[in-house]
Amino acid sequence: MPSEVPSGLLYLLTVGREKELVLRVHGTVPTRDDLLSWMREGTVHALTVSRHHSDEETSTLVLNFAHVVGARIAPYSEARSGTF
Repeated sequence: MPSEVPSGLLYLLTVGREKELVLRVHGTVPTRDDLLSWMREGTVHALTVSRHHSDEETSTLVLNFAHVVGARIAPYSEARSGTF
């Protein structure tokens, strides 16, 4: 069963990776202040996400923001692409 349209995109750059992970966030999108706080405090948060345009199923991803070195949020768009 297809899930709802994503609410936004979350770009994460993690320790040891050269490219960011692009996640389609479903439900409430974290704010810039959320991301700043989570990274500063190194907290763990669960987000409802899907990875690819062709992947209509969502899953809960538990992220340890202590391992995130860069993050940005963007509005969802079928055509959006980009990197840090």
